[in-house]
Amino acid sequence: MDASRSLRWAVYYVVLAGVATLLGGALVGAGVVLGIADGYSQLENGAALSSALTTAAPGLVVAALGVLVWVVGSVTAFVRVFTAAVEEQMRERFDSEKVKSEILSVLDDRLSDVEHDVSETRRQLSELKREETAEEFQFGEQ
Repeated sequence: MDASRSLRWAVYYVVLAGVATLLGGALVGAGVVLGIADGYSQLENGAALSSALTTAAPGLVVAALGVLVWVVGSVTAFVRVFTAAVEEQMRERFDSEKVKSEILSVLDDRLSDVEHDVSETRRQLSELKREETAEEFQFGEQ
């Protein structure tokens, strides 16, 4: 794979993974706003852990969902880009029309060589026959 294609696939991956990261980060931020910050404030002020967790629970769920979105999105981006890049490379490398064309080109070259050899052999045979005829003619006259 050439450098420009590799760069294109790398940029495509970074964009997809970036979208997953932004969505996941937004959900984590929303989780902080929805309850994690309030639960942390309660803990700092000496509230019981159970009441702080109760306050932070909705935010924790949204933040966990954000982490899940980030992880799944990043892995999906990698798999999608990797699969597409490999498929593109395989289509190019194993293009049946290209393979047929290359085989026909080699066969044409070989056939051309064989035709040249046959032509050369015929020419040499004709020359040999003329020499034999000339020798018979010379011996016949003496």
